[in-house]
Amino acid sequence: MFQNANPVKTAWGSLRKGFVAVAVFSLFLNLLMLAGPLYMLQVYDRVLTSQNPDTLIALSLLLAGVFVVIACLDLMRMRILGRLAARFELSVGAPVLGAAMHRRVQGESKAGENLVEDVNGFREFISGTTLTAFFDAPWIPIYLLVLYVLHPFLGLLGLAGAVTLTLMALINNARARAPMQLASQARGRSDALFKTGDRNAELVHALGMKDDLVRRWTALQADAHQHKTRAADRIASFSVMSKTIRMGLQSAALGLGAALAITGESTAGVMIAATIVLARALAPIDQLIGQWRTFLAARGSYGKIRQLTEDFAETPPNLHLPRAFKSLDVRIAQAAPPRAMNATLRGIDFCLTAGDVLAVIGQSGSGKTTLGKMLAGIWHPQRGEILLDGSPMSKWNAEDLGNQIGYLPQDVELFDGTIRENIGRFSTAIDDAEVLRAAREAGVHDLISCLPDGYETRIGQGFFLSGGQRQRLALARALYGDPFVLVLDEPNSDLDAEGEQALRDALLAVQERGAIAVVMTHRPATLQAANKVMVLRSGGQTQFGNKQDVLKVNSRNVLQTPPRPASETQITGAAQ
Repeated sequence: MFQNANPVKTAWGSLRKGFVAVAVFSLFLNLLMLAGPLYMLQVYDRVLTSQNPDTLIALSLLLAGVFVVIACLDLMRMRILGRLAARFELSVGAPVLGAAMHRRVQGESKAGENLVEDVNGFREFISGTTLTAFFDAPWIPIYLLVLYVLHPFLGLLGLAGAVTLTLMALINNARARAPMQLASQARGRSDALFKTGDRNAELVHALGMKDDLVRRWTALQADAHQHKTRAADRIASFSVMSKTIRMGLQSAALGLGAALAITGESTAGVMIAATIVLARALAPIDQLIGQWRTFLAARGSYGKIRQLTEDFAETPPNLHLPRAFKSLDVRIAQAAPPRAMNATLRGIDFCLTAGDVLAVIGQSGSGKTTLGKMLAGIWHPQRGEILLDGSPMSKWNAEDLGNQIGYLPQDVELFDGTIRENIGRFSTAIDDAEVLRAAREAGVHDLISCLPDGYETRIGQGFFLSGGQRQRLALARALYGDPFVLVLDEPNSDLDAEGEQALRDALLAVQERGAIAVVMTHRPATLQAANKVMVLRSGGQTQFGNKQDVLKVNSRNVLQTPPRPASETQITGAAQ
């Protein structure tokens, strides 16, 4: 049965047994930490009075052995936390990536947000020293009890100090939370601008925008640092105050112990031991105040990735349907990109059968790209449906649907990996014969063969591909797996004459094997491979039918504002 449990919460809950083990180690570690004060108590009260070196040697050797055990326990504790951190990261990585991609598809991604940094930051929190302070804090009462046993006045002094520092930690949290959140938001905006400028460096250089963008980024950085500095100042103030109070309390314990020794109510050994025990009791609180910023950042990261996986949770898989091979039926009453306020498409109604190649033409902004994403199953109509062999796309299993769709978007992106892996869609079981077939069908096999390592040439490590080469590789990726529906959005925008001929040949091959192709285009040359044409205007379907009929009715206005002006002679020539 499919579970709707939040994966981040589940991953955190799965660490419970490990945390129990860490707590047990922390218990014994903190108990053994009392060996130091006991050693000082025995040295001052027994060794110095008896003048017996054998007792001193025995106590020193015993203490050395205890310190070795403490070191082993602390090492084991840190190793367990490190492995728990790695387990958490591995458990939430895939769900967070899936939710982030789902959010991007839904058009709700947040600029400047770095989810990888959030996951890594929380992993470092689990494996770092801040979390160990939380495990040491519950054993503070043990040290206070020891102080009380040494003398009630010493116990009351320790209790007052612990309560004071705890209140300071709570106040520190309340005062630092808001500026830390503002700093995170401002940093997100500055990071988004930095990434955009870096990604479009050539455009920025060509348009002379560098200085203005640098000034804007600097202003955003200054805003982020202002909030961050405010939070850091508040945390630093409380950290300094806590250290001062802790040192004052240690001195007070020393003075109180001395006063009790003078009056005969305690001994010099009690005075020294109480000072060490008090320092150990207050150390976790002082450490938490000093690293409170790390804790706040970790809590914020956990909240973001948990909220993301809740808002964009994995949906139950749909029933596996048989592979489509008959028809694509489109009935869109109203559709728009996610989060859009106005409808982009209205009144789209057509049906394609196996072997059809449809050319969708129209002005820029007429809705071609939106229609392409609807046909690729990326978005779904608000009113209406798109059916494969009579079954709505929204009812198909996502993986099954993806294997039957070949999609080439306007903005071509190739992933860090080999050409073979990119064409094979990074499948865990890439079919080399299918990779070769797709490359040949896209007319890119000869180009790949001339590359330094052929199909094993790695993309993303300094190897440069032109826009046309990338587009043809992306076409091969779209053709991989022999998809039933091929959706190409401006597939020849960067192609030369040879590339356009390869595209036409690929469309003819798709037609011959009984698949369906839908091509969004401005160029009349693409119409040569189409047998049907649809005209979009302002999001509405104005014409649809056989290519000759549509072009004959209105050949003059079929392409009104193409990137390359086409004459009526060119259009009618393409139909022949």
